[in-house]
Amino acid sequence: MIAFNLLPYREALRKFKQDQFNVSVVFTLILGGVTALAIYGSLRYSLAAQQDNILVLEREIGRYESQIIEIQAVKTQIDALLVRQKAFEDIQADRNSPVRLLSELADILPPGVALSKLAQKGQEIALEGTAQTNENLSQFLDKLGQGGARFSKPELLVSEALHINPGGKLPVKAFKFLVKATFVRDPAASAAAPTDAPKG
Repeated sequence: MIAFNLLPYREALRKFKQDQFNVSVVFTLILGGVTALAIYGSLRYSLAAQQDNILVLEREIGRYESQIIEIQAVKTQIDALLVRQKAFEDIQADRNSPVRLLSELADILPPGVALSKLAQKGQEIALEGTAQTNENLSQFLDKLGQGGARFSKPELLVSEALHINPGGKLPVKAFKFLVKATFVRDPAASAAAPTDAPKG
């Protein structure tokens, strides 16, 4: 006996496929929503972690900035102490400087040259005096410039002829001069100066 299926199977198949599609769409939407929530939660957690890291870094930066300020203050104090130490060493090195200066001048002063005024400012000295002749003055300048004496850069600023009358005798021609030079600090005195500045 032959059986015939008179039910609309094409519509049932189409409805079945439509139901499958709808289920897959719903499942996809649910999966997408769960994924989006997971990503959102992960981003929120990462953002919170980054904010915590930023707070930690800001605290560390503040701590280091305060340390930098303290270090700069200490460096300023060290620089001031070094300046005081250098001044102290210069004073120690120069305490016998006037004696050495006069001794050196007495050694190199040639006959016929007399000094009337000596002024010192730092290492610069100015010498005023008279010379009987130009040759005497030239000899004095040569000795000032020699390496053996502790003078350097002698420079003749003024040289003028004048007539002097010593002891009421006949006028004698002489030369008034003004010389500038540098008095070199004694290296041995600098080396002997103490290296520690006084506490204060």
